[in-house]
Amino acid sequence: MGDEKLRQEFLYMVKLTSKYDFTRMEVVEGILRLENEREILGSVFGKRFKSRIFDIAAGLETDEKCVICGQHADNHVICNHCMETIGDSDYAKNKIKSEVAPKKKLKIDIKGCITTVIVVLLVLILLFQIWILVLFNSIPDYNKEEKPRVSEHEVTAVSSLDDAYNQIVLDFPEEDGYTVTFGRTDSEYVGRFNLELGDCCLEKEDELTDEERYDYFFTEDVYVFYISYLQNHSSKVGIAEINQDGEIIIEGTFNDGRRTDSFYKFR
Repeated sequence: MGDEKLRQEFLYMVKLTSKYDFTRMEVVEGILRLENEREILGSVFGKRFKSRIFDIAAGLETDEKCVICGQHADNHVICNHCMETIGDSDYAKNKIKSEVAPKKKLKIDIKGCITTVIVVLLVLILLFQIWILVLFNSIPDYNKEEKPRVSEHEVTAVSSLDDAYNQIVLDFPEEDGYTVTFGRTDSEYVGRFNLELGDCCLEKEDELTDEERYDYFFTEDVYVFYISYLQNHSSKVGIAEINQDGEIIIEGTFNDGRRTDSFYKFR
């Protein structure tokens, strides 16, 4: 295995060790599931790391030795010396710089015929947009797309299932025809609560790096409710998730069967 690949593994293991609680089996299962898909940890040290965090999550006794150097590790995985040495290495610093460095803007030299070509393209685009608008206006109004819904209520912290339910029914009251039913507590994809109002979760998640994806898993439990609405010839179904801060994410079909406002943060 090349030195570059090994340095990448070491830094990867140090980042995971500093971020996550390996005593929680759901955390370790999430890490190992993604690891099986991406196969980042292929060295003997990586294999030791995967075996060690699984043993910790399963409550098994370990030798408490660092999986990298073999010395005593207070956290049962990687000793402080290795954590500091790898975290302060030039490789780690250069890696961080390359991740946060802003993208350089491309300079475009517009002259002569290039300007003419651009003007022609803009005119063609404008004509195309007009054509699309005419087609859109010809579509019947019975199934118009809805804009992403945004709650009118303030974010209010919740400390119990009843508190969470009371916050959900503020926006989906029974007197308006909605039925709200508690489903479960879950800790997957809680990173979605960091989205801005109106952002699409699926689009944002496609842009995440492998390491950023771990921040979408298992950081806190949230309440999950099922929402249904049946009236006349209209039906709406979906899921509402609410965290301890009282932030709400709405997922589902709320527009005559079309997923037009799915996966948007609501409050």
